[in-house]
Amino acid sequence: MKRLPERPPRGPDCPPAVDLERASAGDVAPPVAAHLVTCEACRGYVERLGQESAAFVSARPAERFLSQLDARAAARAQSRRRGVMVVSLASAAALALVLLALPRTAERAGVTFKGSLLSISLKRGDQVSALQAGDVLREGDALRFSVKSERAGHALVLNRDGQGRVTVVAPFNAKAPQAVPPGTTVLDDSAVLDAVKGQETFVAVFAPRPFEVSSVVKQLEAGQPVTCDGCVVEVSTFDKP
Repeated sequence: MKRLPERPPRGPDCPPAVDLERASAGDVAPPVAAHLVTCEACRGYVERLGQESAAFVSARPAERFLSQLDARAAARAQSRRRGVMVVSLASAAALALVLLALPRTAERAGVTFKGSLLSISLKRGDQVSALQAGDVLREGDALRFSVKSERAGHALVLNRDGQGRVTVVAPFNAKAPQAVPPGTTVLDDSAVLDAVKGQETFVAVFAPRPFEVSSVVKQLEAGQPVTCDGCVVEVSTFDKP
């Protein structure tokens, strides 16, 4: 994975980064458009996003993707239901292991899974949407991660790709989790998927106190359930053929 361009220094009136990313794809809300007129930093960020998107499309012509999609269309149509079922079963098994391994303090706090903690926003070309269970990912997809909690705490998101490599994707390559307030928080940084095929697993970790990032990375690298003191853990898995 790689990260998107560095976000500009934020002023008190600057819109959220996700609104700037939508603006780079042509979805410009009126307040954002007005802000871009006066803010050179945000305007430059939107321009850099547009330039990177154009470069990506130029290097990977749509015709190539369409020919690949056409070649696989029949096979995908026949195997989609089975593939979704396999992913769901794999996710359920992983979540069951996590639930069994979580500290009892976290259980009493009301651990919930599958969409209650983690939301993923997908930018593919000019389109921005919320990633849904059963969606299929592609090389070049840009992802942004949000967490939702009723209390303040610390959070991050890990990724385990089809080759078993583990990366902290939000905040990108972070050595410590991000402090988050109550409510929904868009975590720092976005990630762009590379060419590695297979399952992409995203693990969101939330805890009331800072936790050791290297420890949860090692657990995921070893294929173990991710746990830490008082943590809430949520696992989402997607196919990337």
